Amino acid sequence: MRNNPYVILFLFYSLFFTNCGKEIKHWTFRPNETTGKDAIISHGNPLENFSSSGMLHMLSLSTNDSIPNDQRFLIRFGFRTIPENTEVDSAFIYLFALDPGHFGKNNSFISYEIDELWITREVNWENQPSVRENSLKEFDEPIDEYQNYKIDVTDYINNVLRKKIENHGHLFRLKDEKKSYKGIKFHSSNSKTESLRPKLEVFYQE
Repeated sequence: MRNNPYVILFLFYSLFFTNCGKEIKHWTFRPNETTGKDAIISHGNPLENFSSSGMLHMLSLSTNDSIPNDQRFLIRFGFRTIPENTEVDSAFIYLFALDPGHFGKNNSFISYEIDELWITREVNWENQPSVRENSLKEFDEPIDEYQNYKIDVTDYINNVLRKKIENHGHLFRLKDEKKSYKGIKFHSSNSKTESLRPKLEVFYQE
């Protein structure tokens, strides 16, 4: 039996207007100095914990690579209030530049999904958690010293909600940590300015 073009057209418009009628909603998660889970780790101070810092940064400050002082940061957002069966349309982490801003050249950076539990007040360079190597994402270097970043984590959030992976957050580091004196600086959840603390926004339809 041949397909009726009028029936097909009717179904198309029905689906189109049904979807258009859905309302886009979102959750916002913005931890503070008490609920935040983020920390800097430092190669130059491998046993020290920097979770109380007001900043999150990725740095390479080594002198001719003879005194390593590369620094990275970890961040995790809790979102247990999102129902497990929610189909997320998009989700983003927002990171806000910290004065006096980013510095140096060749500041492209990368992120990984963290693969194991880490404790905010205990994590350091020496005990930093393992990451999923296949989760690597690359980000262009900033075009100015006060550039903010919007990090797409849609797949990550959906995978956590579907229980494919556990939520241990992300690790951020410079792509090239060997070339010295450069860095990217953001506000942490300890920032005194609430509107500049990292946030996670999750968008869904209802």
